[in-house]
Amino acid sequence: MFLGEREDCRKISTRGRGPFLAFLSFLLLSSPAHAVDIQKVVGEKSGVKAWLVEDHKLPIIAMQFAFQGGSEQDPADKQGLATLTMRALTEGAGALNAADFQQRLADRSITLSFSAERDESDGRLKCLSADKQEAFDLLHMALTKPRFDSAAIERLRAQQLTGIRQQFSDPNWQARYALLSQIFAGHPYSQRHLGTTQTLQAISGDDVKAFAARHLARDSVSVAVAGDMTPDELSAALDKVFADLPEHAHTTPIGDVAEITQSPTIIVRREGTQTEALFAMPGPKRDDPDYYAAEIVNYVLGGGGFSSRLMQEVRDKKGLTYGVSTSLSPSQHAGLIIGQAAVDNAKMVEALDTIRETMRRFHDEGPTAHEVSAAKDYLTGSEPMALTSTDKIAAVLVMMQREKLGRDYLDRYGEIIGGVTDKEITHVLDRWFNPDKMTLVMVGKPEGILSAQTKDTVKQ
Repeated sequence: MFLGEREDCRKISTRGRGPFLAFLSFLLLSSPAHAVDIQKVVGEKSGVKAWLVEDHKLPIIAMQFAFQGGSEQDPADKQGLATLTMRALTEGAGALNAADFQQRLADRSITLSFSAERDESDGRLKCLSADKQEAFDLLHMALTKPRFDSAAIERLRAQQLTGIRQQFSDPNWQARYALLSQIFAGHPYSQRHLGTTQTLQAISGDDVKAFAARHLARDSVSVAVAGDMTPDELSAALDKVFADLPEHAHTTPIGDVAEITQSPTIIVRREGTQTEALFAMPGPKRDDPDYYAAEIVNYVLGGGGFSSRLMQEVRDKKGLTYGVSTSLSPSQHAGLIIGQAAVDNAKMVEALDTIRETMRRFHDEGPTAHEVSAAKDYLTGSEPMALTSTDKIAAVLVMMQREKLGRDYLDRYGEIIGGVTDKEITHVLDRWFNPDKMTLVMVGKPEGILSAQTKDTVKQ
C-alpha cells in the first residue's frame, strides 16, 4: 500500500511485492506440481464471478471483494467521501441500527469491514462455515440496505477528523503528502484519502448515499473466497449477496498521471533532530512489460534488506541511517519507485550524496550476475512468511483478478521471473532507475541542503 493513506495518501502500493510474494513463496514451496487450485464460480442470477480456493481442513470461510473506484472518485471539495461511505456500511442496515447490526456480527464472531483505497473500495468477511448464512445475510444488508443514519455518520466523521489531525504530527505522512502533491499535482491521486478538516465537514448524508449508489454495482466487483466452501455453495452466496445491487456502476473516468518532467528537492520544515527523507522516480505500472525485470532490479538496489546496495553503502559502510529501502509502487493510473530513509539532521547531506552516488553507479553499471541470481531466487522461492490464512489468500486472489493476471499466474510466476534476461534488466535500469529523475522530499531541519523548495507542514 504505497504511500500510507489508509491513513492518507496511500495505496499506490498494495500491489507491491511484499504480502503477495510471501504468500506466493508459501505456495511454491509447499506444492510440487501446482501452486494452488483456483476455481472460477459464477452466480446464476447475479452474474457475479468469483475465484475460489476450496479448503475443508478448517471450518472457516473468508471472502474479499473490491469494487472499481475508490478515493480517486472523491470530488476535490469533498475529499474523504469514499472512506466515510465505506466505513458507514456496517453502521446499521435494514431494520438494524448500528448497535444491533454490530451485535449480530459479534454474536457469531463474524468479521465484516469495508474500506476505500486509492483505486477501489474493498470489503472483507470472515466467519465460521456454520455461520455462513447469517454472515452473507448481514453482508447483503450492508451492501443493499445501508441506513446511513445521521448519528452514525456524525460519529464516523468525528473519528475521521481525529485521524486527520493525528496525521499532522507524523513526519512520514507529511513527507508522503508533500511528495504526492508534487508528483500528482492536478490529478485525483494528489488528494487526501481521509480528506481535510474542511472537505470532510462539507460531506452530507446525501453525498454518502449517492456515492454508494454509484459505485456498489455488480459489473465493477471482483470477488474471492478461500476456505470451507464448495463451488455450488459459493454460486448461491454470490446471488444472495450481490444480486440486488445495480447492474452497472457509474464511476468518473480517471486518466493516467502525466509524465513527470521535474525532479525538485523539497524541505518541509519541522522541528526535531532527525529528518525523514522520501524520494521517488517514475516506475512501471503493474501491466507494464518491464514490471518483472523491475522487481529484480529493485530488489538489488533497495528492496533486499541488508543485502541491497543502498543498505550496504549508506548503513553498513557509513552508518548514516538505521535503514534505507526502495519499493515498486504501481497503481491503476501511475507507477512509482519509492525510497525512504530517516537520517540525523547533520548527516543528511552525506546520506543524500551516498544515496545518489550509489544509485548513479548502479544505473550505469547494473547489478552483478550474482545479485540477479540471488534476487530471482528470493522472488521465486523465499522462506514462507506465515501469510497463509484464508483471508490473506482471498486478498491475493482479488489482487490477481484486478490486475488481470490469470488463474494460472501462481504457477507461472517462477518461470516469468526466471526468464527475465540481462537485456531486459539493462533496459529497465535505463528507463526507470535514473537518479536524475528523482523527486526528493525531506521533513525536518536537514543541515547544509541548498537549492531546495521549502514548505510548512500541513495543519488542516
